[in-house]
Amino acid sequence: MGAALPSGMTPAAQRDWGEFIRTHAREVAYGAAAVVIVAVAVWLYVTSEQRKQLFAAQALAAARADATAGNLPLAANDLQRLLDRYGGTRAADDAAVLLDDVLLLEGQTATAVQNLQKFVTKGHPKDIEGSGWSLLGSGLESQKKFKEAAQAYLKVAEVAPHDFLRVQGLLDAGRVLAIAGDSAGARAAYTEVLQKYGELAQAAEARVRLGELGVTSVPPAQARSGS
Repeated sequence: MGAALPSGMTPAAQRDWGEFIRTHAREVAYGAAAVVIVAVAVWLYVTSEQRKQLFAAQALAAARADATAGNLPLAANDLQRLLDRYGGTRAADDAAVLLDDVLLLEGQTATAVQNLQKFVTKGHPKDIEGSGWSLLGSGLESQKKFKEAAQAYLKVAEVAPHDFLRVQGLLDAGRVLAIAGDSAGARAAYTEVLQKYGELAQAAEARVRLGELGVTSVPPAQARSGS
């Protein structure tokens, strides 16, 4: 007894299909080969990207170790090489922020600020973007550009993925606004901490800073789910 025909296919149709295969063998072979080539190309691309991410992460770990050991010039060199070789990876985004942190530590504030101003305008994961804005605020603060620094810190409060990071952004913004003489802006930043994140331990600092600004009546803490 022969094998069952595919559902809906008559013996005549099966003969026609077989005849097509015989008369178009070359075209069928080319089509099958094309499918295989595409599949192999996709596999090679995915594998290559995975290896690139792995190598980039290893290079980042080595550069971090150099920075931790105090060898800032070597760390900066390694980080720049990572950016050149593995651009577009998650590790490269981390490396860009770390490199500017190293530049700030080395006193190259202007270069770091310029780099960070460009960095934060591009698309990055929220945690890395938040780190970029925070570091930019630090650089601008070092340049005594306090109002610009405050704007950078406020961006941290907007984009950071966790409550404690958002609160730190608001606290930093309030601090530099107070230095700049913008008491109203400082009060607004500290008040936002209490209104939105009053259940966090960091809220205690906001209350103290508001007291220093002469605010005796502060809003109560509002319970909310943290992240």
